Amino acid sequence: MKIHLAIKLEHKNIYIISVSGGVDSMVLLDFLYHRQFCLIVVYFDHCQRKDSFKDKLLIEQYCKTKNIPLHSFQLTTLETNNFQNNARLARQTILKQVASQYKTHYIITAHHLDDLAETIFMKILRGSSLLGYSGMKSSYVLQNFIWLKPFLYLSKQTIKNYAQQNNIPFLEDSTNNLDFYTRNKIRHHIIPKLKTMGNFLKKIKHFHLQIQESSDLITKLTNVFLKQQKSNYFELKAFLQLHVTIQKNILLCLLEAKQIIANFELISNIIEGLCNYKKPNNKWYLNKKWYLIKEYDKFFFQMHSQLDAMLLKKKAKPLLYSCINIQLLSFCTIKQIIFYDEGMLLPPFYLRQRQPGDILHFSFGSQKLKKFLINNKITTLQRNLLWLVVDQNNTIIFIPRLYFNKTLGQQKYLYLGLKEI
Repeated sequence: MKIHLAIKLEHKNIYIISVSGGVDSMVLLDFLYHRQFCLIVVYFDHCQRKDSFKDKLLIEQYCKTKNIPLHSFQLTTLETNNFQNNARLARQTILKQVASQYKTHYIITAHHLDDLAETIFMKILRGSSLLGYSGMKSSYVLQNFIWLKPFLYLSKQTIKNYAQQNNIPFLEDSTNNLDFYTRNKIRHHIIPKLKTMGNFLKKIKHFHLQIQESSDLITKLTNVFLKQQKSNYFELKAFLQLHVTIQKNILLCLLEAKQIIANFELISNIIEGLCNYKKPNNKWYLNKKWYLIKEYDKFFFQMHSQLDAMLLKKKAKPLLYSCINIQLLSFCTIKQIIFYDEGMLLPPFYLRQRQPGDILHFSFGSQKLKKFLINNKITTLQRNLLWLVVDQNNTIIFIPRLYFNKTLGQQKYLYLGLKEI
C-alpha cells in the first residue's frame, strides 16, 4: 500500500514529531522511521485518563527497539476552561523548546484529511478569516519554526488500513468517543453522514486548496501594503484604495499580531469607521490592552497605558506667568510675546480648557475654535489636552504651539510663560 505525503521531507533535517500512541501518529512515526528520517519523538500525557500510562509504555517500547530519542511530558496544570485550546498551546510551547534543544526548526504532527474536514466545520461554526476557512496548511512558519503535516491529505481509513497491513501497534484514546467537545460532535455525527454522499473527503481537499490559493493571493497583497508602511502608523489613503477583502485581511493580521480576538462584526465596524470621511477622528476599544485610533490621514494601535498617561498629563494643569521682562521667565518651558493696546486686555489671565462656542480672532475675521482645530487636523486626543490662556473677558489670547491673538494692538507688549508640571 502506497502512502503519498502532502509535503516533501529532507533526510538532512532533524524532525521533532509529536506522537500520542494513536493510530495516526504511530503510523506516521513508523512510516518515517522506515524511510530513515532523523526523528525526535515527543509524547504528552494530558492526565485525563487513568490508562494514559499505556500510551507512554507503547511509545517507549517502540522508540527503545528502534533507538529513537523520546521526550515525555505531563501536562498537569492546564485550566479546565477551554482545555483543548490550552493543551494545544502548551504542546506547541514544549515542541518548540525541544526543537531548540536539538537546533532544528522542523516540527511534525499527524493531522490527516478527516482532521482537516473537522477543522473546516469548526471554523465555519466559530467564524474565521478566508485562510481559516481552508482549515489548516500542510506546512507553515510560526515563530521561526516550520510546522509540517505530511499526512494532511490522507484519510483516517487509509491510515488505519496501513497500520493493519504493516502490523503497526497503536492504542485508541477513549476520550475521542465522548461528545463533550464540539469537535467530537462533528466527528461522530456530522462527518459520517456527509461521507455517505460520495467523495466527501476528496471534495473537502479541493475546497481547502481553492480557498488556500485565494488566501495566498490576498496574503501577498496584504504583505505588500504592510511592508510599505514605514512606522507603526498606517496610511489611511493607501489603505482605502485597496479592495475591501484586502482591507479586512490587513486588519485581521494586525489584530492577530497583537493577540486580539477578531470577529466579522468588529472588522466591518472598523472599516466602516475608517471609510467615514465625515468623522476624521475615531477610536475602537479592542481589549483590555489595546485601542485602534483613527486620526485624519492615519490609523494606529495604542496601548491603554499610553493613553492613560496622556490623559493624566492633561489633568496636570501648567503654571501660568506674565511679565514684561522675558528673562524672568527663563524657568518656563513655553514663552510667547503678546502685543496689545490699552483696554484690549483685562488681566489677570488664567488657564482653562476649550468650551463650546469658543472663538479665535484673526486679521481676516473670527473663526470658531472647533473649525480651526479641524482645519489644522488636531486630533481629538490632542484637543482634549489643550490649555487656553484667556483674560477676564474670556478672550482667547494664546494656545500653546497653535495660536496667539494678533488682533489686540501694537502699542504695548507682555510675555506669557507656562511651566509644565
